[in-house]
Amino acid sequence: MPTLSIPGAMLQVEILELPVKISSKVSDQFLAPSESILRKSLLEIMGVKFMMSLRLEANMWYPLKEMFLKSLFLAGTWRRRSCKSGQFYEPSLMDCLDCPVNASLVTSADGFACSCEEHSVATNIARCKPCNITEVVSSDGTACVPRRCQSSAGRMVCRKCPQDHILVTQLLDGSPMKEVQCIKCARGYKVFENRCVKCEACSCKKHEIIVRGRCIPKKYILSRPKYNENQLHPNELLEIVKLEYLCTQQDFRACRRLASACVRNFYSLDPGGPCRLWVQPNIGEFKGKDILKIATGIHTKVGGLDLFLDTNHRPNTCLPPINIKIGDDFSYDCVKNVSKLTEEDFGSILELYLLSETSLEPLSIKLIKPNGYDIQKGKWPSKQFRKFFLFNKSLSTVTNTTNTVYLRTLLFQITIERDASTYGLRLQMTIEAHYATKSPLTDIVTTSLRVEHKMPTAGVLRGLEICGGVFGSLMTLYALLQWRGVLRRGGLWFVVMPLLSSCIADALYFAMLISVFHALVAEAGTLALTLPLSQAEEQAIEAVVYSVICLKVLKVIWINWNQCRCDIFFIDWSKYNPPIKDASIQNKSKNWKEAILAKEWMSKQTKRRVSPGFTAVSTLFILHFVEQTSVHLSKSQGYKWVIASVAWWSCYTVLLCTRFLIEKFIKSAPIKLTKICSDLELSLLVFEHEYYAHYVDGRNEDLIDFRPSVHALQTCRVVCSPQLRNVYKKLSNNGELENNSNRALLSQFLSAFFERALDGLNWVASERTIFEKLFDVELVAREGGSTSVLLYDGDVTTPSCFAVTWWGEEWTLATFDSMLFGCIVIMTGNSVLSALITLITWQIMKCTREFFGNFNVKNKVGLNN
Repeated sequence: MPTLSIPGAMLQVEILELPVKISSKVSDQFLAPSESILRKSLLEIMGVKFMMSLRLEANMWYPLKEMFLKSLFLAGTWRRRSCKSGQFYEPSLMDCLDCPVNASLVTSADGFACSCEEHSVATNIARCKPCNITEVVSSDGTACVPRRCQSSAGRMVCRKCPQDHILVTQLLDGSPMKEVQCIKCARGYKVFENRCVKCEACSCKKHEIIVRGRCIPKKYILSRPKYNENQLHPNELLEIVKLEYLCTQQDFRACRRLASACVRNFYSLDPGGPCRLWVQPNIGEFKGKDILKIATGIHTKVGGLDLFLDTNHRPNTCLPPINIKIGDDFSYDCVKNVSKLTEEDFGSILELYLLSETSLEPLSIKLIKPNGYDIQKGKWPSKQFRKFFLFNKSLSTVTNTTNTVYLRTLLFQITIERDASTYGLRLQMTIEAHYATKSPLTDIVTTSLRVEHKMPTAGVLRGLEICGGVFGSLMTLYALLQWRGVLRRGGLWFVVMPLLSSCIADALYFAMLISVFHALVAEAGTLALTLPLSQAEEQAIEAVVYSVICLKVLKVIWINWNQCRCDIFFIDWSKYNPPIKDASIQNKSKNWKEAILAKEWMSKQTKRRVSPGFTAVSTLFILHFVEQTSVHLSKSQGYKWVIASVAWWSCYTVLLCTRFLIEKFIKSAPIKLTKICSDLELSLLVFEHEYYAHYVDGRNEDLIDFRPSVHALQTCRVVCSPQLRNVYKKLSNNGELENNSNRALLSQFLSAFFERALDGLNWVASERTIFEKLFDVELVAREGGSTSVLLYDGDVTTPSCFAVTWWGEEWTLATFDSMLFGCIVIMTGNSVLSALITLITWQIMKCTREFFGNFNVKNKVGLNN
């Protein structure tokens, strides 16, 4: 007879094809009432008859009961699955029953009851009602909610919600709506099973892109190498890119999954494949530390190890421990007398460590032998070694003399690269020990400790290419336009050189200024540490700064030379129509009016809109405060130059705007010249070029039309006809004519010209266009022949004759001052010295300009005596 035994119990199950009999010696007092009923029940399971003979102790009934109930449940499940469609299993009867007909009921999912059909709602406990074709079941399944439908071509067409909307059938209190509503999910959410769930990819920023449901910066995707093996499906490659980015963001699960992908792809060497983070150059990540601490370990001759961690306790001046500040290059030289060295110095072996907060990490060193060759790899794992020596004595096999080999240079080369994936920095440090042999002629040797940095580029050169190309093209066109205007005014051909050199200087200067300033702002805004510029960028800045000041000097020399040679003439209206009442005064004081006007004109020669003295002083104040926050930029001359230049231009702009406001609302200094001319009845005529002059009218008529406040031609530009210029030159070169000098005759001639009293020589008035005001050139020829043109500006009260003074060349002189200031800053690094040299240069130029300018005025006006 087959039997089943349970350890710890006296149990025997006899399998017979007979009705089941349960017998036991267990007393009923140990069993619960339901358990007593259980032991006496007759079961029919799977059509097999069992008889169980149980002999067990009372405390073993409960495990048996649990096993028996599980058997009973499995039997019920087997019988439920055997029920037909439309039937459900009733455990109390242990039989399959039919669901009520015509009640829209079907078998439930678990098979133990009946539930409403799809698209139906319950009306009572045993009946359901199907919803109409134009209705949908509410969310809680208790009501049919109508939806918007219409009949089309014999069919009923109902409205469907758009892709990013959910279907709502109930109000907030749970009651059904009168009509189905479609509600759009909020930003950052998406539709999932008619619910709005949070969507991480929906909240991506403008500079991010969705990759497999995650937001990844576009810059990271663009900087990643291209995958060339073409063995991965595009979806798999996108998943790897996502895992790679998450791994760089310290997601360890993503790192493990990425490592698994690398293994499954047989450790692919493709730089764009799944093993990219392992096969790229071994450069440690730089996480914001700006100081590297290098410690020294000395293995003594007797086998001990001395660690030197503190920089104040160094075994040798040219040996670590040292603190290397990122971006600072330095060098130490130590002089040693070999004859005074001890045996301990010759027998010591050194080792370098990178000191961190919790550990010491050994550093590898590349050894360069005295012959200039490094140690060959051979069977060594690499050319890098950990231990080196400072001094060593060896006996030569050729000369039988003792040679001393010593450490000549200990070089730390630090390479910093930008990590586009993490927007951070990666750092690699290489250490080289260069050895040399001591000369037999001396016992003195020199050991050097050097730290050199190889900085990453900050984009200055790229910015210079872009800005320089754009600015250079525009400024070159502007220079050619200016040259064309000068030639039409009767200027010289070689003027193209100072004009072109000045425009090129401005283009290079501002292109470099914008590029370096952009690099500085980008560095300071994205990284915890602002690195100095690379050596190539520093050299490019120096080259541009020195070049632009040389080019600008040509323009400054030319404008001063041209202003000191311009032709000047005073038109005396009293000689054109002399009044009788002033005749005695004119006889007593000859040329007193010319002297007053000449003195006023000479005082305006070197007047500036903004004094360089105010600009320099305010710039030094700003740099003093900025210095406290930019100490880490002291090693970068390029950044120091751009900070000084920006401070200079900021102060200059503020002072210039202040000057404009004062002139507009309080007092305008240039108007004084027109008032003096009107009071003295003298007109000022200054020839800037051969056929181009500036005119200030001095007629003081009683007629309101000629008063300065309404007279449009009070100050204007005169485009002279060749005939007028020829007559002017002939009269100005003649000697005395009877009782009237040539100057009086010329004054009468010009007075008659402006009064339109000459036959054959006439003029027309024309207002300058906005482009002519902007570029200061005449774009079109208005008249020809013997007719001259008087050009005026309707909205400008400043006399145009200031164009032949420093006032009119403010832009050239302002850029020259800033270029000179920046040049001295980048040359010396001292802003105070730079400001002092700039002011001294300004004063020298001012004295020179005043001397030659006054000499020219006196000579042309006739006041030499």
